[in-house]
Amino acid sequence: MTVDYDPFSHEAMKDPYPLYKAMRAEGKPHFIEKYNAWAFCRFEDVWAASLKQEGNITFTAGQTPGQVILGELIPKTFMTMDAPEHRKWRGLIREAYTPDGAAKEAPRIRALVREFLKPLLAKGKMDVYSELANRVTTINGGYNLGLPQEDAEKWRALIDDMLWRDEGQVGGGSERNQKAAGELFGYLGAKVAELRAHPEEAVRHAAAYLHAEIDGKKLDDEELVFYLFSLLVVGSETTPITVGGTLYNLAKNPEQKAAVLKDLSLVKKAFLETARYNQPTNMLCRKAIADFEVNGAQIKAGQPLLYIYASAERDENEYENADKFDMYRQPTKRTLMFGHGGHKCLGMHVGVMMGVIILEELLKAIGDYELVEEECEPLYGEHLSGWGKVTITFAPTSLKD
Repeated sequence: MTVDYDPFSHEAMKDPYPLYKAMRAEGKPHFIEKYNAWAFCRFEDVWAASLKQEGNITFTAGQTPGQVILGELIPKTFMTMDAPEHRKWRGLIREAYTPDGAAKEAPRIRALVREFLKPLLAKGKMDVYSELANRVTTINGGYNLGLPQEDAEKWRALIDDMLWRDEGQVGGGSERNQKAAGELFGYLGAKVAELRAHPEEAVRHAAAYLHAEIDGKKLDDEELVFYLFSLLVVGSETTPITVGGTLYNLAKNPEQKAAVLKDLSLVKKAFLETARYNQPTNMLCRKAIADFEVNGAQIKAGQPLLYIYASAERDENEYENADKFDMYRQPTKRTLMFGHGGHKCLGMHVGVMMGVIILEELLKAIGDYELVEEECEPLYGEHLSGWGKVTITFAPTSLKD
């Protein structure tokens, strides 16, 4: 029986895993007639399709389902460029995201985490996502762009409002979405005007793109706003989801939680397993620009392609007991946690570094903890997945050296 799958349906946005399991059982890519699109749900299919980029697919049609399927606004940055332009513009900041670049920033991130932890520890209760992890990653994203720390929570609240989906909503066209987008782009537009007037004040990523000229091309104001927006979003998006999910999963697996609390060197394994088990990037999308074949599916030029990482990372043919959280399976031989191919996640080393530090410092300070189940909420939407609210309780304490 063919699965009736629509990425914008309530069923798919609330809990897509039963749908994904059924589509994987089909043994081939799933055709979505309504959108003339293909969904890659099996690990091997996503892996193979991810290597088809040059000459077969384009990134210029966007990355989200709303952009590729519904024609929503596409911010033009290296994230929506094809090779070789993609490599050139991405290369302007690549060094900051190497393992060495991540290690260089680790002391600053650890100090930031400890700063935010101090007032939270005395309460004995926190939503780890909003009160700690999301604040740290958002402020770090702003730091890379030279944006003031005091505005950080406002930026992320606007981004969350842009991504908010009401039940039955298709795409990002609600009044709440549009109001947040207008306010955020207005703020960033004013920031670009300031940088144009005082270019000597630009730092780090903002400086790199303000002053860049590649193949005779300089960024205009709109393009620079798109870079600030995109780097702020991706720099503060998936890591806090995974941090919250790690604590949730450990609480649901007491033996593994006890092992982590006894030996914090296991934190990274738990974090990476959460990135597999609750893959925060539910899917990214591409568009075919040539005819090609994937596992018997005859892809036609112009068709949207859904790379469903959350499904692929639960594929029974790739992982034994794929629907079970098991931190001891990490690292795995192959992974799609950070994508695959030419557009593999630039920020993976920094994201893992931040997630591990947040968890290490939190668990070192509080020791054991309990979930407040009724105050934990999964994300609802077509693009991201995982836990957007994870509330825990613990014995009130103070920061330890």
